[in-house]
Amino acid sequence: MHRILAAGILALSFTPATLAQAPAARFHYDGEMVVTPASGHVALDWTIRVEEDDVEAVTFLLSPSFQDVQITGDDVAGVTAGELETFSGPVPTYTVALHPGGNPDGRQISIGYAGILLPEPMETRINTVEAGKVELTVDSFWMPFDARFTSLVTAEIDIELAGEDLAGWSGVGIETLVPAGGGFRLEQTRPALDVAFTLTSRSERIEADGYVIHDMRAEPGAGIDAVSGALSFCTGYLNTLAGPGGPLPRAAVTVNDRSEAGYSRGTLIALTDIADEDPVSLYQFICHELSHYWSRGNALTVENWLNEGIADTMANMAIRDAFGEEAYEARLEAYRSAVEASPDGNGAVWTPASQERPPYVIMYRKAPLVMARLEARVGRDVFARIMQAYAAEAVATTPALLELVEREAGADARAGFEAMLAGED
Repeated sequence: MHRILAAGILALSFTPATLAQAPAARFHYDGEMVVTPASGHVALDWTIRVEEDDVEAVTFLLSPSFQDVQITGDDVAGVTAGELETFSGPVPTYTVALHPGGNPDGRQISIGYAGILLPEPMETRINTVEAGKVELTVDSFWMPFDARFTSLVTAEIDIELAGEDLAGWSGVGIETLVPAGGGFRLEQTRPALDVAFTLTSRSERIEADGYVIHDMRAEPGAGIDAVSGALSFCTGYLNTLAGPGGPLPRAAVTVNDRSEAGYSRGTLIALTDIADEDPVSLYQFICHELSHYWSRGNALTVENWLNEGIADTMANMAIRDAFGEEAYEARLEAYRSAVEASPDGNGAVWTPASQERPPYVIMYRKAPLVMARLEARVGRDVFARIMQAYAAEAVATTPALLELVEREAGADARAGFEAMLAGED
């Protein structure tokens, strides 16, 4: 047995290249969670099953708000506390050394902690623990998160809302989140990078064949017809585009009281307040987020341009189909203007020597422009086959995409595309 109270700092460093080479982990999280929305207090006890036979140690990141972190287990050989610089600033780490062998069903780590998760509200409001609402994603490091950033996890969590009358509460997660046992039961059987969910005491629910909308705004209703139309169109268009790579699972969409910061976790999509959203922008956003179901490049590496650039390309193709050539060309022209105006606009989307993921303007603006140029070069029919194969084959790296382009469009098209990505053509 080993127990640790958070103390001490050991500097850790992970480069994008290291993350790209790290093998994908396999974990199952079994948790008991008590949340007090009125105070923001969160308490969690996990049993984490490590399903990799050959892993010797796992480094978890966990919010600095949790001061009393206890890590135990017969399979735990030792624990070292450290720190890692992340997109959210410095985050404590706990490197858990494991005994070899052990349980044939997976070695187990017990982790317990508690505290006020968000003493100060996050600027984006994506992560919230407050009266009437609990919304959590990995951005707050509310759960132990493998520092390799490539782990795929499944989860079962029993959630208690302390001090709340559950009669008015409902929830939505990546997969299943339902009332159970005087609280809520979350089950995530499809492996994902993190566990994301929202519980709220106010929600209007709108259901259709391919999606369900949870309107969580204080004044619900405005713009919901437009969201429903966008979801119906995007689901149909993308399923046709993906062909054997689809269909999309049923999407769950939340509409929230904030002016920015939406996100997607597969087919769990969180929207901002869309009451005054432009229809073309709304369709593009929803199609982009649904397209992430097929965008699998590592978000922390050079391959993140695949996540964002190709999701945006699929969304722009959908806009062309829904609103016509003029709307499509207007969007590409706006992208060109953004690239030209940005000091980062001259950078490459990708080269074989790339070591860092590109800046925003490259991933979200220049990359879709390069993809549009590839379509113009090979023709729309061939390009559609490339996109279909991308979806069906779970392409996760640029070299794999280059091979796909060569297979579908020929060696010259591949060479030209690689030159475009490098900014040489």
